Amino acid sequence: MATYRIYLYNLKTQAVYAEIPFSALSYKYALDDAGTATIEIPIGVPKRDGTALTPDDIFPVRTGVAIERDTQLVWGGIVWAYRVNLEARTIALSAQGYQSYYRKRHTAVAGVSYKNIEQTLMIKNLIGSFTDGIGTDTSQLTVTNMVRTRVWNPYEFTSLSDVFVDLADDITFLDQLLGVNVGGFFFYFRPYWVTQGTKIGNRITNTASRVPADSGVSLQQGVNCEFSDVSVDGTGLATSAFAVGATDGTRSLTPYASDTNPALLAQIPHVNVVLNETGQKFSTALQYKVRSALAFAARPVILPNAETYPGMFSPLALQPGTAAGVTTDDGFLDLVNEDYTITETAVSVAADGSDRLSLTLVQTNLFLSSEG
Repeated sequence: MATYRIYLYNLKTQAVYAEIPFSALSYKYALDDAGTATIEIPIGVPKRDGTALTPDDIFPVRTGVAIERDTQLVWGGIVWAYRVNLEARTIALSAQGYQSYYRKRHTAVAGVSYKNIEQTLMIKNLIGSFTDGIGTDTSQLTVTNMVRTRVWNPYEFTSLSDVFVDLADDITFLDQLLGVNVGGFFFYFRPYWVTQGTKIGNRITNTASRVPADSGVSLQQGVNCEFSDVSVDGTGLATSAFAVGATDGTRSLTPYASDTNPALLAQIPHVNVVLNETGQKFSTALQYKVRSALAFAARPVILPNAETYPGMFSPLALQPGTAAGVTTDDGFLDLVNEDYTITETAVSVAADGSDRLSLTLVQTNLFLSSEG
């Protein structure tokens, strides 16, 4: 059983003004996405100064929320909306992770051009260009030593969240030794104590590559979790891939690339996937994109859904982008110690503080695109 605490704070000043009780709590991490949290609290709970919580104290976008599990801050984000239940006398706060803020910030009106810039430096520069934002700390970004070229035209207004996801999923460097495309990374926005107990900030961190790291956890049916279902999804299969970029504002010719998978075409009717890569202005990068897309689309995606037993794992131990062994013993697919990567971690917290993790997983080898 874990001890959970919920803190409300001012995003601009970082000052914590309330530690609030909750009657229901759930939160979620998602791969390349902001994640969400729903926190139900009683109306009129007191703040630290003893006065009751008012609408001004949960003003959307200004209000930050952080969730502490035992001694660790495990989730943080922004209150975007809330709902008041007048019969139950409760307020349900709807929050999204800090990445949601960067959906609302965009590339500059005059455009942005980066040529052969290390990708995490690009992120630092973009976040650092805001003097009126949420003060995201970028000091713990891990250099990947992968340089990228990106051009965003004037008035293109690409959200920075999309920019981060595009860079993270850009595996356009061929490792000659391994014969696979590498170069991306996993990234995370997390809360941290600026001043213990009184001030909370947010920071972005990342992994050095897009190769899932081993969590050290083996998920086993009937031992530490239950697999409620396993989906096999072929809607993403494709025998041909097309990628369409965007011009740099001066050329009329739109960059374009395509590729095919003859081996899969010998098995199934012809199907396409089309990538609209508005951040890409060069055909070479688009060629790697289509190869990566075809590698991902070469086989059906197997999606086990696991629910861990209460209190078995810290949510930070099984965050998206980490790999775990999967043994379902389901009598049909019979997955035995297969290597899977977590794409979503949803946490449900009971009244006694015990938490269960609902995990969505996908085959790890889908993150290892071959040269094709």
